[in-house]
Amino acid sequence: MEKTLKVLASLFWIIGLAASIIGLNIKTDTGRWISVIGNITFFIGLALQGVVWALMSRNKKSPAEAEPKDEETK
Repeated sequence: MEKTLKVLASLFWIIGLAASIIGLNIKTDTGRWISVIGNITFFIGLALQGVVWALMSRNKKSPAEAEPKDEETK
């Protein structure tokens, strides 16, 4: 699931950035709308990247959790 979200998020922010730049270069109302849609898509992609990052960091164990605790050495 994380790999699917990674690919989807990457596509969203890349397509959103491209659409935003293309919309800025078009001087009509259509260009403005393309730019707005591109910005929204870009931010959705970044939000998905944050979700993926949070899921991946949650699944990783810290070094303290990875080591078995030995009660006799304390």
